[in-house]
Amino acid sequence: MTIENRISLKIDETKRESIKNNLIGLKTELSPLLVALSPNQKRDLPKIGEHLMNFVEEAVYAAEQNLSVVPPYLNLEEVKVDMNAWKYLHSVSRDLEQLLSLLNDTATLSGSEAYSSMLSFYNFIKQASKDGVPGAKPIYENLKHYFPGTGNKNNNKKSEEE
Repeated sequence: MTIENRISLKIDETKRESIKNNLIGLKTELSPLLVALSPNQKRDLPKIGEHLMNFVEEAVYAAEQNLSVVPPYLNLEEVKVDMNAWKYLHSVSRDLEQLLSLLNDTATLSGSEAYSSMLSFYNFIKQASKDGVPGAKPIYENLKHYFPGTGNKNNNKKSEEE
């Protein structure tokens, strides 16, 4: 039986350090600009998406063309600052979400391949231990605690009775 190896990703120390430094740089640049909201604050805020940003842009344009009907409490310049910030941050967020999705997919595949391969080894060593292959039993005994409750039911009953 051959286990398919769909990914073989080696990340050398130079690349790791570069990635780490880039992440630190991104955090350093973004952190002073960002705010944290509580779950209640997030829930209570009106939400906007790209379709509603079109409404905001069109409404700002209409307000700028008709200043006589703009309420005095409305600061159009601040609305434009918020609008531009949203557009930029939303764009960065989309890029990061795409990157995070690829990162998670790659990590999932790498982890899955490692786990599947070693699960195959575990099942092999488990059988080898049952068959009395020299050296197999200590390996199996060391690994079997990762799978509690999957042993022989008769053995489990005996252990409970003792």
